[in-house]
Amino acid sequence: MTKDSQSRCLRCEAPLPEGARYCHLCGVSITEAATGEYTRYDLARFFNYALDILCIAGIDGYFKLVNPACERILGYTAAELLKIPFVDLIHPEDRNDTVAEVSKLANGLETICFQNRYRCKDGSYRRLEWTSYPEPATGLLYAVARDVTERDRAVR
Repeated sequence: MTKDSQSRCLRCEAPLPEGARYCHLCGVSITEAATGEYTRYDLARFFNYALDILCIAGIDGYFKLVNPACERILGYTAAELLKIPFVDLIHPEDRNDTVAEVSKLANGLETICFQNRYRCKDGSYRRLEWTSYPEPATGLLYAVARDVTERDRAVR
């Protein structure tokens, strides 16, 4: 490549900065664009880059899949979280309400805004605000949790 020329995305022709791994315009991986096998939006990147906790849990009480935000917020690795019943991480005062909320989800009712406290690996607690969508046929819960600990402290 000469000084005057710049590489371009093979999918949309957008100019690419040197060393780019993804096209900033169409969001496609440069490698995928070169092969012609790509999806317009990379959901794995969305999942991995999200600042909030994104997870899939089961009504059996175990996480099935968690994003990297879990480790950043709670301190546990994904492998650790998948082995622990999630109720074991919930503050004792919040457990009954959480079990009741999971029961509602198991019956097909969405959670719009639910808060509980999760124990971090260092023993501290973080207040999480959840939204969750159930899939009763599979017993799976698709959830997003925002750490609202600092926000709630500022209000008090």
